[in-house]
Amino acid sequence: MIFLFSALTPRTAVSHPLRLSVSLIEYDASAKAFSMQCKVFMDDFQKSLILSVLNGRDLSEVKKEDRPRLIEAYFQKFYSIKHNGKAMAWAVKSVEYLQQENILWIKFQNVRATFKAGDTLDIANTMFFVDFGEKQTNRIVARIPAFNIDVVHAAKTDNYTFSHVLGDRVK
Repeated sequence: MIFLFSALTPRTAVSHPLRLSVSLIEYDASAKAFSMQCKVFMDDFQKSLILSVLNGRDLSEVKKEDRPRLIEAYFQKFYSIKHNGKAMAWAVKSVEYLQQENILWIKFQNVRATFKAGDTLDIANTMFFVDFGEKQTNRIVARIPAFNIDVVHAAKTDNYTFSHVLGDRVK
């Protein structure tokens, strides 16, 4: 597992005008596996994590081996993917810090799932809205080739959830 978690130690924030996250959600029908990865600005994620999961506690006080659970707790709180109403649980697979870009690239372990026509998939991403309000946009790419789903959704404070009934064609 790649873990550059020294990246999650307090540092001077790199100023950037964008408030953006990007995530990719994919389903591999042959493997019956659902995958997710997300890229966030490191300084934005630190701020939000400290305020919403650590409740103001200093991140440097958290043991390195406990840090993946913090990310999982954060995503459980702000990023929901439900299959037929049941929330999918995500475990961190790897975290990579792209220092030059100030990006944290989080990959989650695949989740086993069997999708069939008529199933529902509900995705809600409210990351950073508490911190940055309307300035924040969360771009979500959802790819489920077996059901002809290949969409990009820009989640905003007033439109952060979208749903699909599998088997229906996306227009």
